[in-house]
Amino acid sequence: MLIAPAAGSESAKAPDDGAFDVALVVVHGMGNAFKSQILLEWAEPLLERMDWVARDRIIGADESHGVTIHDSDLSGDTPVVTATVRFPKRRDPAAPDAPPETVERRIAILEARWSESFVPMTRAQVFRWAVPFMWRVITRTLDLFWNTMVVLSALTLGHHLRAPRQALLLPRTMNFLVDGIRLLVNTIAFAVVWLFLVLLGVVLTPILPLLSPLLLIPWFKNIAQGVLDGLVESIGDVASWKERPVRASAMRLVVRDALAHAKQLVGDDGEVHLFAHSQGAAVATFALFEELEPKSFNVRRLTTVGAAVVLLGREKWQGRKDEYTPVKTWIERNRDAAPEDRVAWANHWAIWDPFSAGPIADTPADARKRWQAAYFPSDETLALGPEEHAVHNTSQPWLDHGVYYANTVQVVEPTVRHLLGPDFPTVAAPVDYIRNRLVVIDKKSLGLSTIAALFIAAMLPGLSGMSAVFAWLITTIAGAIGSAIALVPGLDGSAASASVAFLIDDDADPPRLTVIGWVIASALLAALLIWLNQLMQKQTERSIVWDRCPLDVRTWLVLTAVPRALYVIGAAVVVWFAILDWWEPQPDAASLAIDAALLAIVAAFVIVEPRFSPAPRVVPEQRTLDDRATVLPPTERMRLGVAIASQEYQAELAARRARLQPDGPWATWWAKHFHGWTPGQQPPGA
Repeated sequence: MLIAPAAGSESAKAPDDGAFDVALVVVHGMGNAFKSQILLEWAEPLLERMDWVARDRIIGADESHGVTIHDSDLSGDTPVVTATVRFPKRRDPAAPDAPPETVERRIAILEARWSESFVPMTRAQVFRWAVPFMWRVITRTLDLFWNTMVVLSALTLGHHLRAPRQALLLPRTMNFLVDGIRLLVNTIAFAVVWLFLVLLGVVLTPILPLLSPLLLIPWFKNIAQGVLDGLVESIGDVASWKERPVRASAMRLVVRDALAHAKQLVGDDGEVHLFAHSQGAAVATFALFEELEPKSFNVRRLTTVGAAVVLLGREKWQGRKDEYTPVKTWIERNRDAAPEDRVAWANHWAIWDPFSAGPIADTPADARKRWQAAYFPSDETLALGPEEHAVHNTSQPWLDHGVYYANTVQVVEPTVRHLLGPDFPTVAAPVDYIRNRLVVIDKKSLGLSTIAALFIAAMLPGLSGMSAVFAWLITTIAGAIGSAIALVPGLDGSAASASVAFLIDDDADPPRLTVIGWVIASALLAALLIWLNQLMQKQTERSIVWDRCPLDVRTWLVLTAVPRALYVIGAAVVVWFAILDWWEPQPDAASLAIDAALLAIVAAFVIVEPRFSPAPRVVPEQRTLDDRATVLPPTERMRLGVAIASQEYQAELAARRARLQPDGPWATWWAKHFHGWTPGQQPPGA
């Protein structure tokens, strides 16, 4: 169990050298980072998940297993968290009746905070540099979105056309219809995104170099200085990395010192793992493979998340070629090292993250191959590179880059299992596939419901009837507030109604919202619907990630589709009423019926799309093109129906249900109706 130090207590002493089995060094991304910020951002979810998996009864754990935190020094010169994890040792399949053993794993987590290791560039320098960098980001983002939205849809369509009928979930005609609609909708959506990003770049290109001189104007400085300083604080680190080699070296020095400290903590026999996010991944990768000798620091694993390794590359020197081949260097370092000294490299990238923008490779062609290998691997997709994890964080491009720490199944747990080492029990392949696939479905549902919520919020307050309802609601609330104020002696409550007059058009019959009122009502309604959507998604995600006895897959798919269906059907109804209310001339009954049928087809597609869309797989490390054993033939690729029917999944579900001990009326009702639990049922070994 997690045991935190008492409030106000201090660490008894500094961690002893050589006292730990593994040390994890975490490196933050671009922007200013406070002391212990990146440490807490990752140490808390890692230790929480570590405790959960170590105490899982399905692997033979009991109350003596789990995480014990020893020190949480967050304010010292080198912030560090130390802990011991106790878990049942993985059983040898050749000796299933051997007595159980408990493993103790001593872990230290420390941070490498480089954001204060150099003097930042000036605003003018940053904004002049930002224009070409902005276009590089836009180009890479469009390439990622083209692959994710259009190419993947086309590949899925082609795969289903070639697949045997027994491998398809629906009849071939229905699959073709679903795949065709997906390809059409995604192509149109990509065209809209392309137009928006290109126009944004065109507008910002002449503006960015002028922002610093404009701050000389007093009124502009008062309005914009805070925003611009925040922007410079974020991208200024990137500019310093690319344009100022001395400052870039200062960043890498922090990583080297953190690795040296980690090496002291684990001694000669322990392992050091390096974990880096965003720009920190570029800093850490360059420092580890270009400047340091990994085996001198006992580095055995590099994990990058949202990595800007390809985007940022190396620092630029005048008169030097800006060529950077991180994969080639990593392979050469491993080729010269003994097997026990080689560095494994795992890279996690969210499919909507514009900064990582896909896999790490030395050439765009190799990156495209490894991207395709995440969905439809074949001999043609072989390319050199690290282990690639395409993950689903939020399905929202403006959020995906910063929330890798919240992706428990696809990012946190794989990192946890690496830290716990080979003695920790493994997960059966079908069980692991099911959990990953359900997470993908859940996150895609979150994104689709968010889009539906925005449609509802944008249109609903503008409908004639709903506009009058919103106007009445605002008037009623303002009147009630005014009446409450008037109850206080000496106060006049009439101003409450007057304060909202600009939101309501009283000349209309009945009164309705003004344009400003419509915008404000839409913003408030969008906030409410998105909040409810995220609240429901947290519950569905929890049922996958944290329930000791999760629902069977088919029941989960049905129950979790209900919120998505409500949002999507609600959006379709609002769009139909908008056509009825706004279209001029007024559409006839036949046109309205056709519109309703088309909207119903689109709504049905959106509701079922997450279930039919492909889920990414892990692309193994590829250090030589001669090794083709990592490519799965089409007949061996896992599918959800096959995984559900597998003996491994059915056995685990039965074992978890047998261990159910519901506590309370609601838990008892749930266990009876969804898991077949009966009163008096005792877990094995009780």
